Amino acid sequence: MRELARFVLAFLMAYGLLTPRASAEEPRWHDAASLEVEGRGWARTAGPFDRLPDSARGKVTQDVWDLSKDSAGVCVRFVTDAAVVQVRWSLTSHSLAMPHMPATGVSGVDLYARSEDGSWLFVGNRSPLKPDGNDARIEFPGGGKSGRECLLYLPLYNGTKSLEIGVPPGASLTPPPPRPEALRKPVVVYGTSIVQGGCASRPGMAWPAILGRMLDRPVINLGFSGSGKMEPTVGEVLAEIDASAFVIDCIWNIGDDVDVYPDRVSKLVRAIRKGHPAVPILFVGQSLIRPKAHPSRASTWQEEAVRALQAEGVKGLFTVPGKDLLGDDGEATVDGVHLTDLGMLRQARILLPAVRAAQDGLK
Repeated sequence: MRELARFVLAFLMAYGLLTPRASAEEPRWHDAASLEVEGRGWARTAGPFDRLPDSARGKVTQDVWDLSKDSAGVCVRFVTDAAVVQVRWSLTSHSLAMPHMPATGVSGVDLYARSEDGSWLFVGNRSPLKPDGNDARIEFPGGGKSGRECLLYLPLYNGTKSLEIGVPPGASLTPPPPRPEALRKPVVVYGTSIVQGGCASRPGMAWPAILGRMLDRPVINLGFSGSGKMEPTVGEVLAEIDASAFVIDCIWNIGDDVDVYPDRVSKLVRAIRKGHPAVPILFVGQSLIRPKAHPSRASTWQEEAVRALQAEGVKGLFTVPGKDLLGDDGEATVDGVHLTDLGMLRQARILLPAVRAAQDGLK
């Protein structure tokens, strides 16, 4: 029994899930909400890491409101010279994992650091052991470095009740410098469980997060599992965000009814256009794993609805075919629908030039 206990203790310490109290001084803790929190479109939310404003309650459906409490896409930017950071976080739900998605993605945290060439590199993931009071260390390869810019992603399918970041005494941790002016306006992504992050192995591998690192600008993840139905009330809420582009990926949740698409697409576009007459809006086709199945009927109906608006003179509307999103080898999903990390990466890579082209075309 003693050997087993020693093994468990060593395992927990090796993976940063247990900190040896006697080996180091207590870190200096910083409330993450006091740093640079990205991935939120509104300042007034019930919780510091919620995804919809208080004003949306009663306007959107109860399912959308409940899912907005999940912290998908929310991340914290900071600068530190520490060789190791400690993360202490508590969750809103006891459900730490799902049958088809691990706790590392559902409820874990993901740390990235900016490299010498300006790109973001993965540093480490930590998974919770319990809903409250999780405490984990993440070490930087190569030790401390002055002015290291970091990005910490929050859980995808759980709410983050509180989050603190700790560094050793003597190390610094500060908010980052502002992003360049041209890269401050976020891309807003609205959609289904796939947008929310199902079934990425960790938060940084959800495709909106990957896209954000590729663009090096904030991305607001408004994916609502089973509830991304292109509802007009959600469109009204989206329109409150001063975005650089809106990406709509809702087909999986709208269903197979040809009569729904003209109404939903038109009302969503008109709601956004009231406040944003020129911001690009991209509609993403259905991501099927069999190339010969493309385009799906729903993708065709969505494209027809977009073309009808274009014929009326509505500018800045784009469609992205679903055919190339997942590749042609059938390896990009967990269950035929929800994406693996491979599928997430492939979809982000396809959407990257589409978003850039849409933004450049309206400058």
